Amino acid sequence: MSRPEALYPELARRVRAHYAERGFSPVAINMLCAEIDARSSDDGLRIADERWESVGRLLDIFEAIEQAPLPATLHPDPAAIFALSFGYRLESPFARFPEDRQPGKNNTAIAAQLERCQRIFPEAWVAAQYEVGLALESDQTGEPSSPRPDLVSPPRDWTTTQVLSYFIENLPRQAFAISRSIIVVGHLHHFGRCAFHLSRAGLEPLIAPKEATSYAEYDELEAQPRFRSAWEYLLNDFLSLCRSSGQSPARAPRSR
Repeated sequence: MSRPEALYPELARRVRAHYAERGFSPVAINMLCAEIDARSSDDGLRIADERWESVGRLLDIFEAIEQAPLPATLHPDPAAIFALSFGYRLESPFARFPEDRQPGKNNTAIAAQLERCQRIFPEAWVAAQYEVGLALESDQTGEPSSPRPDLVSPPRDWTTTQVLSYFIENLPRQAFAISRSIIVVGHLHHFGRCAFHLSRAGLEPLIAPKEATSYAEYDELEAQPRFRSAWEYLLNDFLSLCRSSGQSPARAPRSR
């Protein structure tokens, strides 16, 4: 597929670099740039029906990002480990409530990654999103059992920003007294969005170390279409970051 002739070439350049570092394929990135071109006009970029965003505001969002995992020995000791879910399955097509969710293979893999991180950094505070917590309770991760998280979010349909705010606001204040580093455990393609929001909250996001093993698969049985394929997730991620240009999670407290 050839590259589109973008109306906003600097935005296209930054988007390419940003998503290439986050592990998306060149084919998927080319598709995204073609979509951006189709949504562009002299008024800016159409990110929703009747909503246009100034391209100047978007340039700062899609900056270069460092996502290469380091060996654990080179990692700073984190204040906390945040484990974020990646979709969910439903018990039946008629299920309607968050309590009807099943973790599915994505969150089971993320829960296993979290348990590996806990063994590497046993002193870190641990916060997990609801569906990851379900996977831990099921004891199906294939990992030796680890202490349960210090905090698990309630079953809510929350955005990434809302989940991170919940973690920051509900962990004890002393969790951030010594270190501002947060290890993000989750799907490889989700890290960039988490890093964007955590940086705005005054924290230092770190991808999980090499020993924890990254996860980048998709699940065709996911209840939400955007978690079934890399292309659907990529488009959703791009538009979500565009819409969140003025949003930030809660600021992490500082010791006095």
